[in-house]
Amino acid sequence: MRQRTFKLDLDGEPVWVKRPRRGPGYFMYGLQAGAAALLQIPPLRPPRVSRRAVGLHAEARRLARLERKGWPVPHVLDVSDRWLALRDNGRSLAPVLWEIPTAQRVDLLRDALAYLQTLHAQGGWHGAGQLRNFTRIGAGFGLLDFEDDLEPSMPLSVRQARDILLFAMSAARFSESDHRVVQALLADARKRAAPAVEAELHAAGTKLVHARRLLGPLTRWSGPDGRSLALVAAAFEHLQPPGAPTDKLAADTAHPQP
Repeated sequence: MRQRTFKLDLDGEPVWVKRPRRGPGYFMYGLQAGAAALLQIPPLRPPRVSRRAVGLHAEARRLARLERKGWPVPHVLDVSDRWLALRDNGRSLAPVLWEIPTAQRVDLLRDALAYLQTLHAQGGWHGAGQLRNFTRIGAGFGLLDFEDDLEPSMPLSVRQARDILLFAMSAARFSESDHRVVQALLADARKRAAPAVEAELHAAGTKLVHARRLLGPLTRWSGPDGRSLALVAAAFEHLQPPGAPTDKLAADTAHPQP
C-alpha cells in the first residue's frame, strides 16, 4: 500500500507530501458517531471528513490562516488536486517521549498540553489533539495534521474539550498504565480551561466513569483506543473535585518515589 504521507529531499531541505484522503470509511465513521451518541459524549463525535482534492485544499487554507496567526504549523509550499507539499515542522514528539525517563516524560506531556491550551486561550483549537500531531521544535512545540473540520458541527467549548480528551487518550499510551499520569494532566487542563470547557470535561468524565464500571474487564479486548479510553476513565474516577488541591498529586506523579 502506498504511503499517504511521505518525506522527500528538495535541494537539501526535507519536504512532506500528503496525498488525498479517502477515509475513514462510512462504516467506521458511523461506528464512532454511534458510540459517541450512545455514551452521550459530544466531544468524541467524529468530525466531518473532507476527502480527496477538497480535503487537500481545505487543509492548505486552514494551515495558511493559522500561520498568519503565528501558530507553529507547517508552511504550505504548494497544493494541487493530487498532493499537498509542506515544509518540515520538527521531529515527531512520540519517539522523543519514548526516549526519555518516565519523570521527564510526564513533564514533557504536561508542557505539551499547557501549550495546546495557550492556543485555546486565544480562541483556537486543533481538532485532532493527539500527541502524534505534535512535534518538537527546539524547546517548544509544533503542530501537524489539520484535516478534520469541526467548525460546522461543534461549539468552541466542545472542540476544545475534544482536544483535551484526545490528548489524554494518546498520553495514556505513554503512561505505563498508570492512571495518575493522565489524572495529573486532566487536573492541569481543568485549572486552565474556560468554565464551559471544564463543564464539558466534567460531563464527559462522568459518563466515561459509568461506561468503565459497566464494561469492566471487557476493555482489555477493546484495542489500543479502548484501553486508552478506559485509562482516561480511571483518571476521571480518581480526579479530585473542582477546587481541591492537586499540588501533591502533581509532585508525586511527575517525580514518583522509588
